[in-house]
Amino acid sequence: MISSFYTSATGAINLQSGFDVTANNIANVSTVGYKPSNASFADLIYTNIHAEPGADSELKSGHGTKVEKTDTIFNEGGLRQTGRALDYALVNPNNYFAVESNGEVKYTRNGNFHLSVEDGASYLVSSDGGYVLDANGGRIAMEREEDTPAIGVFSVENEDGLVRSGNTCFQLSNLSGAAAAVTDPEMKQNYLEDSAVNIADQMTSVIEMQRAFQFNSKMVQLSDEIMQTVNSLR
Repeated sequence: MISSFYTSATGAINLQSGFDVTANNIANVSTVGYKPSNASFADLIYTNIHAEPGADSELKSGHGTKVEKTDTIFNEGGLRQTGRALDYALVNPNNYFAVESNGEVKYTRNGNFHLSVEDGASYLVSSDGGYVLDANGGRIAMEREEDTPAIGVFSVENEDGLVRSGNTCFQLSNLSGAAAAVTDPEMKQNYLEDSAVNIADQMTSVIEMQRAFQFNSKMVQLSDEIMQTVNSLR
C-alpha cells in the first residue's frame, strides 16, 4: 500500500508540471510570435514481482509517471494587419529576426519593433529593448519610422534544436546548428504574426490532465485511508 501511495503522489506532482506548461500557453494566447509548448509524459521504471533477480515476470509494479520532455510546436500563427510602420511579420517558416540583448543574440518571430534614441542616434529595437540586427549582425540605425530598414532574417538547419529563452525568443544550440542569413526574405510590413496557440487544443489538454490528476489524488486518498485502517487494527 505504501507503493500505491508514492506512485499516485509522483503522478500528481508531475501532472502539476504539465499543468504549468499548458497554463503558460494559455497565458500567451495573445503574445505576438509565441510558439506553444507541449509536455510529454512517460512511465517510470517498472519492478518485477515474484521473480528471480535479473529475471523478467508477467507481474510488474509501476512507480508513476514523469514529464519526459517539453517540446516547442513551431506552427505559424495568423498574420494580423496593424497599420503600424515598425511592425513586421515573417511569411515563411523557419525564419527569424535576430535580436542582441545583454551581449547575447537571440532569435524571434515577434516583429513588434520600436525606435530607441541613444547618444543622439536612433536604433531599431525589439519590444523588450534588444537591438534588431541586420544580415551582417550589426545594429540598425534609423532616423524616422517611415524609413525602410535592412532587417536581417535568419534560418537554422534544425528548428527543433532551438532552445527557448523567454516567451518568444530562442537561442542556438549544438542541435540547431548555426544561423544563416536568408537571401531576399519575404516579410510583410504593417503586419504581426499572432500567437500560434490553439485555445481548443489547450483546453482539451487541461481536461485530460485534470482527469488524470483527480484519479491520482483519489488513489492517494484511498491509500491513506487503508493505511489508517491497518494501523488501527489491534
